[in-house]
Amino acid sequence: MSKEILQQFVSANKEFCAYAKAMAPEQLSHVPVPGEWSPAYVIHHMADSDAHFLVRFLNILSTDKPAIVPFDEEAFPTTLGYVGRNVAISIASIEAATAQLVDIFSNVSDEVWNRTGLHPERGELTASALLQLTLNHRVGHLEQLKK
Repeated sequence: MSKEILQQFVSANKEFCAYAKAMAPEQLSHVPVPGEWSPAYVIHHMADSDAHFLVRFLNILSTDKPAIVPFDEEAFPTTLGYVGRNVAISIASIEAATAQLVDIFSNVSDEVWNRTGLHPERGELTASALLQLTLNHRVGHLEQLKK
């Protein structure tokens, strides 16, 4: 089951990155609805959230029941300077984080997928459940990018 989620995550990541790379510069900065994120912001957000997710996985795999620290995605555009960031670097970061995640999870035993971390809002999460949440996050933002 977990390896299937990993394959779905890889597919969603490839689709996200291919779609992001194919966007014209004028599309990247277009805000579809006032108050919504531009495609560039969505791409930067995915790069930043992937860094958070990767740390969560590393902690779960190497520490007994670590705390999973939530992040405030609404603060990211301002605090992480989305206006001046390079989309190509964010896409490369997404691809690298995914490659590292796949490399790690391709080499672990089935029991490792059941290691847990403690999220303050969601409670105890297995590595497998966290990967499903990460996949859902990716798919949701892919749909946002397509709009």
